[in-house]
Amino acid sequence: MIVRLGLLLSCVTLVALQAAPALAAPAQQPAPPQRILLVGDSTAETMYPFLRDAAAAQGITVESAARIGCGVIDGEPKNDDGQSYRDIFGDTSQCAGITAAMQNDLLATEHPDLIVWLSGWESWPNRVLDGQLVHFGTIEGNKAVMAHIDAAVNRLTAGGAHLVFMPVAPNAYPSVRGVPTYANDARLVQLAKMLRTYAQQHSDKVSLIDLPVMLCPNGPMCPAEVAPGIRPRNLDGFHFDGDGAVWLANQLTAMLDGSTPPPPSPGVPTCAAASVGNGLGAAGRKCA
Repeated sequence: MIVRLGLLLSCVTLVALQAAPALAAPAQQPAPPQRILLVGDSTAETMYPFLRDAAAAQGITVESAARIGCGVIDGEPKNDDGQSYRDIFGDTSQCAGITAAMQNDLLATEHPDLIVWLSGWESWPNRVLDGQLVHFGTIEGNKAVMAHIDAAVNRLTAGGAHLVFMPVAPNAYPSVRGVPTYANDARLVQLAKMLRTYAQQHSDKVSLIDLPVMLCPNGPMCPAEVAPGIRPRNLDGFHFDGDGAVWLANQLTAMLDGSTPPPPSPGVPTCAAASVGNGLGAAGRKCA
């Protein structure tokens, strides 16, 4: 009787073990990047030497395909009168071909495993995309910009690299040469929302380090000093320089190599704010 009872308990135990679900293996952390390619505009270019040096201390190589006066997406920026936008750095109509070619060359030669996207030019008010003049901040304009962001992401990650958006933060005030640019700040806020939404929807190949959260913890207007004595954008409130940029680059490197989690982003809205007309200040909010 005792033998039979022992056999019965053994069978019950065996059945229970067979029926029990297998324990999930612990999720493995992705390996730290070895080669980073930085793409973007002058904010990326001014961050580059600081990020390069901070990453080098961790054995990570950083190359730059950033261009002053140029964003990552294609399309010619226009003035409000429809004429080509020109600044002290030259004719921005040349950006699309030159920038993409530089990125493609470095993708082919450096084989980065991580792409860092730092650019505010995608929020420029007027841009020709696919032969049409579109306006950032409008429903159709935002859709067109998002379509070209998607195309650029797919091109940059085609070789298997992961991509990290770093949305540009609104200007810091006060700064040595910074002046209030409220319309530009509003567009950068909107662009950050768009990039957060895209990263959430494409988490298989895109993630995000929320620079506006780091540099503007209370929202616009952003303070020049983000910690006691730390001013990452003291030169003009927009571009990175000095000891503050060194501090920020160290923070970003720790987030990029996985040793520090990035700050949580604000909740992604179910629909993006947009207004009729050329800008974000007009009355009315519609879903893009």
